[in-house]
Amino acid sequence: MGLPEIFIAFETAAVSAVSRSARGAVALVLSDDTPRSPVTATYQSLADVPADVFTEENYRLLDLAFRAAPAKVHVVRLQAEEEQAVYDALNKLTFNWLAAPALDSADVAAYVKERREAGTAIKAVVANAEAPDHEGIVNLCANGLVLADGEIDAKDYTVRIAALLAALPLTQSATYAQLAEVVSCDDYDDPDGEIDQGKLIIVQSRGSYRLGRAVNSLTTLTPAKAAPFQKIKIVEGIDLIQTDIADTFEKGYIGKVLNDYDSKLLLVTAINAYFKELEGEVLDKTTDNRCAVSLSGQKSYLEQQGIDTTDMDDAQILRANTGSQVFLEARLTFCDAMEDLALEISM
Repeated sequence: MGLPEIFIAFETAAVSAVSRSARGAVALVLSDDTPRSPVTATYQSLADVPADVFTEENYRLLDLAFRAAPAKVHVVRLQAEEEQAVYDALNKLTFNWLAAPALDSADVAAYVKERREAGTAIKAVVANAEAPDHEGIVNLCANGLVLADGEIDAKDYTVRIAALLAALPLTQSATYAQLAEVVSCDDYDDPDGEIDQGKLIIVQSRGSYRLGRAVNSLTTLTPAKAAPFQKIKIVEGIDLIQTDIADTFEKGYIGKVLNDYDSKLLLVTAINAYFKELEGEVLDKTTDNRCAVSLSGQKSYLEQQGIDTTDMDDAQILRANTGSQVFLEARLTFCDAMEDLALEISM
């Protein structure tokens, strides 16, 4: 792929970002002893699911998942004492969101954290977990859940929430998303306090049940992960950008482009054009969303190579040869959705 094609690849990724975000894939891990039940299967609609290959309970969960219209649903069946086989199967699938009613929530959280640390931007919905405290884990906390067709455990209902989040475009937040099938759910005495603890709760508003504020389980904030990282919508945007840039870099740059300063600037220009296309839908167009060659990254690399940078000016450091390493930095401002209204009326 030549450099002009790389610019086109970034532009195409930006133009399709919102539509792609609205057609995400969800992976489900279900326990099913039906003889004909496949170990792994992928469906694009409920009509694709044979009624006789899953238990009635699991078919109900698949029906819930497809109500949000995700692009596809991967189903991985848990067989007796074969949990590692499930994780091996998940590693081979491409998906955005995971719900695993058949697995322990703490194990699911650990798996997602490990995958994200390795650079794979997956997320999961778990239920009533003990403080996962991570931006990649949404902790659905609900008791007394009753749907139009009967009671359901919160762990099973994670299927519905994961599919809803997978199908939500980046221009929207899941806050106050209507859950039309819910007819009853226990109320919290202090819903704001529960949300502050990193819990995604279900609330009743204007005659229907809805998701509360769309937060993930992150509660421990740091300079690197500040308050915006607690919002599901913001993390979705971060994940999409990181994935797009990593994919395009892998396909168009690795081993194909000379790593000199001019080539780094061309890469930076392509990424900035990508950011520009995202402004107004994913990024805040009133701010300067910009990528640049990292001065600190370059300097650190040179010093690790035993090169004294004391007498080097910034331009010399930025232009210095860094072997096969590319050091970039970006400052971005993401757009959230409207969620809180303060209206002052004067008379």
